[in-house]
Formats: sequence, C-alpha cells, structure tokens
Amino acid sequence: MTMLFRLTASSKRSQQVLWCQPRMLYRIIGIFGVLLLGTTFALAAPASGEFISNKRCELFQSKNKQTNPEQLQSNIGERYTVLEILGNSTNPQWLRVRTNAATSPLRWISANCGQYLTSVTNTDLSTPVSAMEPSQTTTASDIKAINRDSLKEQSTKDKGQVNQCQIGGNFDSHILALSWQSTFCELYGNRKAECNALSKTSESAQWQHFSLHGLWPNRKQCGTRYGYCSTVKLQPSDFCSYPEVELNASVRKNLEEVMPSSRYGTCLERHEWWKHGTCRNQDPNDYFLLATQLTQTINASPWVKNFIHGNIGKKVTKQELNTNFDASFGQGSHTKISLECAKGLLSEIRINLPEVIKGSDSMPSLLAKANKAEKGSCSETIIIDNPN
Repeated sequence: MTMLFRLTASSKRSQQVLWCQPRMLYRIIGIFGVLLLGTTFALAAPASGEFISNKRCELFQSKNKQTNPEQLQSNIGERYTVLEILGNSTNPQWLRVRTNAATSPLRWISANCGQYLTSVTNTDLSTPVSAMEPSQTTTASDIKAINRDSLKEQSTKDKGQVNQCQIGGNFDSHILALSWQSTFCELYGNRKAECNALSKTSESAQWQHFSLHGLWPNRKQCGTRYGYCSTVKLQPSDFCSYPEVELNASVRKNLEEVMPSSRYGTCLERHEWWKHGTCRNQDPNDYFLLATQLTQTINASPWVKNFIHGNIGKKVTKQELNTNFDASFGQGSHTKISLECAKGLLSEIRINLPEVIKGSDSMPSLLAKANKAEKGSCSETIIIDNPN
C-alpha cells in the first residue's frame, strides 16, 4: 500500500512538471519576441553606380568577420561598380562592390575610403544631384555647369561645407605622397603604359626610387574632401579626360623623371593638378616644381640611396625602416610619415608637411614643424618589392 502511494505521488509530480514546461517555454518565447521587436536590424539595400577610392583600404569578403581572401586592398583613384549599400545613400556606412579578385569578387568596402557617386534602386533612398558623375567626354565647362546647377538643389548648410572644402588657399597642412612603382604595377597597374615599360626596363634607375603620387594641401575639417578648387569640380571617368595642364618644358622634364604616369601618357599629373594643385597654386608650374623638388630631396637621401636600395627584394622591419628614416631626417621624424602596404609589400609613404613650405626649407626642418601622421597599413614586417 505504501509503495502504491509513493508511485501515485510520483506520477502526479511528473504530470505537474510536464504541464508546467510548455507554459515556461511560451513565456521564454514571448520574452524573446519582445526583445526581437525592440531590436533594429541594419539591412543592405540594392544600389547602383560607382565608388571611387581615395585611400588604400581592405576589401572584405565579410565585413562582420573581417575576412579578406588574397588580402585585397583598394587602390587610390580606382573605380568600383556598386551593388549594395549599408545605410542611406547620402551617408552609407559600407558598400558592396565588384572587384577583379579571383576569390569572392564581390567585396565590402568602408564608405570612409572614398566617394560614392550615384543613386540606389530603392525609392526610399535618394541621392543628391551633386553625386552624379560626368561622362568621360565631359569638358571643364560642362563640369562647372553641372556643379552650379547641383549646388542650387543642396541645402544652405551643404553649400557652405562644399565651398569651405573647395576654396583655394584654405589649407592648413600638406601631405607628400610617394609611391613604390614596382608594387603599384604588380598589384594594380599591369595594364598601364608605365607598368609595361617597367616590365621591359626593370633595371633602369627610374624604378629604383620613389615616384611622385602627389603633393596634397589639406584642410583638417574637410578630411579627404578638400580639393577641386578651380573650374573642375568632379573626377571624370579617366584621368586623361581632364583638361590638359600647360607646363614649361623644364618643369615637365623634371616631373617626368619622378612621375612615370606623366612620362608615359596616363595623365596622373592632370588629376593631381585639378584636384590638389588648384587648391595651393594659381600656376601649375609652381606647384609641380615644388612637388618635384620635395620628391628629389627624399630620393637623394641616405634613407633611399642606402637603406631602401640595399633592401630591394628583401624583408625589413618597420622599426628598421623608421630608425633609418630618423638617421636621415632627424630624431622622431618617422612619426611624421605613414607607411602604406598591400599584401605585405611597401606601396606608398605619405609624409606630413606643414602649411608653409619655402624653397629654402630643409626636409628635417619641415618634418619638425609637421603634425604627427596617422598609423599606416603596414605590418611589422615589410617587403620592398623588386622591379622585374
């Protein structure tokens, strides 16, 4: 009898537990549902148009996991077809673009890495007229007219911001950007005329020093948007579609020695003048004369002639590179440069310089007056690519 009572009591308790479990489950589901309703999910929207990169950034297969097969990076001035955006069209956070990567060609790039030009297909997301890009055959006068009409449709605040960042002489510092041509050609420019020339004349002295990318006057509050301070206000689809830049024979000759694109006709000098030079000088001869002289000063230094040349094709540490830079230009001067790398290869150095640059100033004195540079993309070990 006692045994029967125990079995009956045990059975009742089991039934109570089984009966309670569904109710507990429903409560948990209900709480979870409330949490879900209170959470906002960011969804990517279909988009169209182009993204123009203005810095070297990673192109992620997954932006959340930060995966990047092939260690792919964007190249300055490179244009990408946009397929999706995360955020609204006037201020996207991420863009999914089409690349030439062998593995996962559709990649995510941060909107901070360039300029998004176009409208998205979602009608809830609008794009200002000012983001429309002129065609390859657009002339300087056409571009001026497009921007004049576009600015009328922007708010007063937007107009003020654009004007502040497109007024010549309104800068507070400079960056001298110098490229290692071998890396550029190996990773990005194999179809360019100057890269074809490099492959045929790899032993030539012109490939054994840094190439001039540009001398960029900067305005702190504008970030990377300070530029186009003359009649041209937008970047065309091809650098050679810019209006020609008239240079004296001597200036052009010296420029071609440090800027292969200018020598071989791919028109980087046009882009550098219309985007950057017009914000600093009225005369392109003065602008490129100074940019050329600064580049030659770096290339003539022991840092390039001894350390860089002595390590072409080899691995160096960032500390070794910085220590030797200080030996050439003064203690602590390495804090004024950013080292940019792609796939472990040194691709570019960006040298911070002050607002005022006089022809009589030495490079050590200029670096001493410059602001500290942002951290570059190079890891602790850097390869100085061998032109071949």
